[in-house]
Amino acid sequence: MKRIGLIREKKEIEYLILYVMSFLKETIRYEDLADMAICDGGFGYFEFSDAMAELIELGHVLVTEAEDGKRYGLSESGRLAAGAFERRIPSPVRLEAGRSAARVFARMRRNAVISTSHFVREDGTMAVRLALMDDKVPVFSFEVMVPNEAQAQLYEKNFRAHAEKMYDGMICVLLNHYGAFDDEIEEE
Repeated sequence: MKRIGLIREKKEIEYLILYVMSFLKETIRYEDLADMAICDGGFGYFEFSDAMAELIELGHVLVTEAEDGKRYGLSESGRLAAGAFERRIPSPVRLEAGRSAARVFARMRRNAVISTSHFVREDGTMAVRLALMDDKVPVFSFEVMVPNEAQAQLYEKNFRAHAEKMYDGMICVLLNHYGAFDDEIEEE
């Protein structure tokens, strides 16, 4: 299958990786970085991986361990190289890389505010805790009992996919007057 993008050579791929990494203010997961960098259509995951390995070996990309696995960031030499090679990347590719980075950052921000977990309570029942967070403070949080691990995972998956809809729905329910509330208002 013929690739149609403008970036095809290993050095060009390395320049593009350094360029998209220059947008980062913190380290990033490998999958997110690949999603940002493979934006041109001229190369795929294996070419990306090969270029990343060389950038790591050269010391331009640093690898650190975090709770969620390995994280990747630019070293000082990588930041300098990104600036030096930026103009070697065709303008349409730079624009697409910026759009790709914005999309990935939006997804990362969304994922960072959604918290899900499941656990076994002291009484032996299983529960799922789902929350939308503002920094470390829950904006919306609830816990619900589930019969088994499979259902707990389903709740977590669906909450991650539809957290905003669930929040909006709950707020609508909480703001509804439901007749009884109307009666209390009339008595006052």
